[in-house]
Amino acid sequence: MNKIFQNWLKNIDLFSFLSFMILIIIGIILSFSTQDNLAFIQRHLFYSFFSVILIIILSFLDVKRIRRVSLIGLVICILIMILILFNDFEINGAKRWLKFFGGFTIQPSEFVKPFFFVISGWFLTKGIEGKNESLYFVFLSFLTLITLLILQPDFGMTVLISVTFFCQLFMAGLSIYLVAVVFILMILLFFLSYIFLGHVNLRIKSWIEHFINPDPYSQISKSLNSFMSGGFLGKGPGQGNLKNQLPEANTDFIFAVAGEEFGFIFCSIIVSVFLIIIIRNLLKLLKIEKPYIIISIVGLICSFGIQTLINIFSSLSLIPAKGMTLPLISYGGSSMLSTGILIGFLLSFTNKKNYD
Repeated sequence: MNKIFQNWLKNIDLFSFLSFMILIIIGIILSFSTQDNLAFIQRHLFYSFFSVILIIILSFLDVKRIRRVSLIGLVICILIMILILFNDFEINGAKRWLKFFGGFTIQPSEFVKPFFFVISGWFLTKGIEGKNESLYFVFLSFLTLITLLILQPDFGMTVLISVTFFCQLFMAGLSIYLVAVVFILMILLFFLSYIFLGHVNLRIKSWIEHFINPDPYSQISKSLNSFMSGGFLGKGPGQGNLKNQLPEANTDFIFAVAGEEFGFIFCSIIVSVFLIIIIRNLLKLLKIEKPYIIISIVGLICSFGIQTLINIFSSLSLIPAKGMTLPLISYGGSSMLSTGILIGFLLSFTNKKNYD
């Protein structure tokens, strides 16, 4: 057992692993700072601990086993997402969660991300090799997922998966015409969502209205004020007001809470850790020759990076507010566990023994 662990430490990207652990620790610190409810803190600790276990276990697996796990996981998630549409359980008018006994809920669309990008990487690679039926399958899977997400509705997740899949297509080097068609379809999707989805229309209009006639009581104004009131060093742990004014403070606006209570320097550290992880993993692509591993890593790290950007940019009012968590830092069981799976997959793909 000791020899297996030593080999793991020798082959794993230990720097990235420790960087992920830093983000988890920051999330725990913010959990204690933003929550007075001990039950929430205990849940966050449990999800954080279980995510670390998932990361370590999955990082031991080889690429073939990762692919099998992803295929099974993707099929199960799609079936659950279909089942949810016929369920009566809703939160804020959206059907995204499967409810269990004891109030426990799970959001399967969160788990779709790592599973889909591993499978899409595999079938895009087969498409490059001339197997056109693989391309038909991956595009059918993509359209199925997007349709299910729109029906929930979950526009934020739709954008995340669409943009990340486009990055994989670009990296796969498919026909420029095919990539252009997908890009046009994405733009059309966003335009139709703005027209026909009321909540999307409302958020975009509210965001635009903020710059014309700012509302001091809006989410955007409160989030921006929290950064200004925090200054360089912050008000101190637990001293912020934002967490008491916004119901999503510990999830969607956790970065704003960090800015208010810990200041600009602490937020800069958070952003720096995310940037180091993203840049380091993208640079690793220069050492890898296997197309499947390259395309899969692009999908996983782009998903991680784009979700980070969406959360931070929403807090800074650079884009309309979206219900998307900050990976490994925000509270949320499904988000934390799915990110653990994504990181485990990423560490497996960047494991030296898997691409040498």
